[in-house]
Amino acid sequence: MPKIVNIVASQRIAQSLDINEIAYVLNIDYEQEQFPGMVYRTQEPKVCILLFRSGKAVATGAKDLADIETAFDRLRKDLELNEFELYDEELCETALHNLVVTADYSKLIGDTKLNLSKLMLYLPFDKTEYEPEQFPGLIYRAENPKVVFLIFSSGKCVITGSKDYAEAVEAENMFKDELSAIPF
Repeated sequence: MPKIVNIVASQRIAQSLDINEIAYVLNIDYEQEQFPGMVYRTQEPKVCILLFRSGKAVATGAKDLADIETAFDRLRKDLELNEFELYDEELCETALHNLVVTADYSKLIGDTKLNLSKLMLYLPFDKTEYEPEQFPGLIYRAENPKVVFLIFSSGKCVITGSKDYAEAVEAENMFKDELSAIPF
């Protein structure tokens, strides 16, 4: 089963926000010349939320959905305690944008290293990139589900682009079936 290593999700929490005032009140360093979003961090769970003037908050770094909700709740409480105007909590839906998972296909390839040059010949040419001088893994852009695989010679793989865990599992199984059909 694929293991979740990162989730990216967002909420619209207000019509607009005064990021400079929030940074001042919460004592957070904010360099608007460097990046338009203020970085709000929670320690437990360890999640980073980018807060924008538009009222949008984007969370990253979570390993499960409960961590995302906990981080958004902490941000909301901090802002409400300091009397910032926010949308009602029930109007703030969390939208998942990207799940990053890892998978391990090393059992399929046995004790040998996965020959990425050979693998490239068996995958659709227009959806595959492999330039070992630039990046040590093969990049495979699947259509259904629409995800990207970063495949390494060790058999380890990073799958990115899925919108939920079921889609990540489907992608992992699809590639496992493709890999099993290749004569190594």
